[in-house]
Amino acid sequence: MTTSTHGVDLMDPKVFAGGIPHQYFRELRGLDKPLYTEDGDGNALWHLVRHADIVAASRDTQVFSSSPSTMTLVRQDSAGLPLIVFTDPPAHTRLRKLAKKGFVPARVTALAELVQRVADRIVAEVSARGEFDLADEMAFRLPVEVIVEFAGIPESDREMVLALVRRTVNIGDPDFSTGRDSGLAYKDLFAYLRGFAERRQSEPTDDLLSVLLAARAGDERFGLDELAMFVTQLLNAGSETTYCSIAGGVRALLDHPDQLELLRANRELIPTAVEEILRWVTPVTHFARNVTTGTTIAGQDLRAGERVLLWYTSADRDEAVFGDPDAFDVTRRPNPHVVFGAAGPHVCIGSALARLEIQCFLKAALDLLPRLELAGPPVQAETNLMNSIKRLPVRLS
Repeated sequence: MTTSTHGVDLMDPKVFAGGIPHQYFRELRGLDKPLYTEDGDGNALWHLVRHADIVAASRDTQVFSSSPSTMTLVRQDSAGLPLIVFTDPPAHTRLRKLAKKGFVPARVTALAELVQRVADRIVAEVSARGEFDLADEMAFRLPVEVIVEFAGIPESDREMVLALVRRTVNIGDPDFSTGRDSGLAYKDLFAYLRGFAERRQSEPTDDLLSVLLAARAGDERFGLDELAMFVTQLLNAGSETTYCSIAGGVRALLDHPDQLELLRANRELIPTAVEEILRWVTPVTHFARNVTTGTTIAGQDLRAGERVLLWYTSADRDEAVFGDPDAFDVTRRPNPHVVFGAAGPHVCIGSALARLEIQCFLKAALDLLPRLELAGPPVQAETNLMNSIKRLPVRLS
């Protein structure tokens, strides 16, 4: 594989085990043209690192396609069905219109009480032990437990679902699962949700699966396989991004006690703090796009069949967009981060839910955080896809 003159291989997950190489991305943003490397099969990869270029590529889905995959080293098994993130309009538009029925603003707003209740319960239960792994026991559990309750998963099945989801996150990290094991967990989760969707079809309630089964976009509706795959992806991607953001956000607040005290003294800053946590962490480091026809971007001519990598983690530290980008500032406004997708039809459909979960966690944990101290070094997951702290051992001081 071709790497830069500095020998940093952005496709090597081990490079990210020490944290995001922000200095290297800063150097790349200063180059005249994108970095060129190749994947393991010798295919061209062009690395887009500037905010403006990533926004431009995200808007043009005809030239920069998400099909057949937005993944690089690991391609999750979708049980033979296209994931919504691996499709482009018009197929993507159809799935998105149907899925949006479950995430209309009024429905997400109504979720606030549920999310706060789950956040309060988890923070109280876990902190009562005095010493715990905040990444796994709080940050991971919160979004998964919210989604399983939102989706209407029976209480008797929730521990099983939680265990399956845990095997689908931090793909490739030796402490979690291999790509093959993750794929098997994905299939098992899909099979369970396919059967649950069948039950909901004959016995509808007011939960998410029932709402989505009833959703219509003209004459279009979800098939059972499509619905099961969408909720499988929601449990995986929807929980992993929030998990990374909460764990990384807590670490940022502990590392910046002045910002933590400012937030505690001015709780009306929680919404802006959520946006800064998202920018600071940028949970999904990158996605790929597949070039469908000859084009030029960032001063570089590209050919059909090549791929570009959209490095969101670099865009969110772009000096051309963010003043003092390496400062953690809970008052930062404006904050045009690209955490949920830079632009275009692939902007994350669950972004409002993710924001709500982080906000509710902060409300539940703000008074606890000043009493926390590290009980060991935080451990970064060995993956170049997610900016994930896999262990954050803390104790009450």
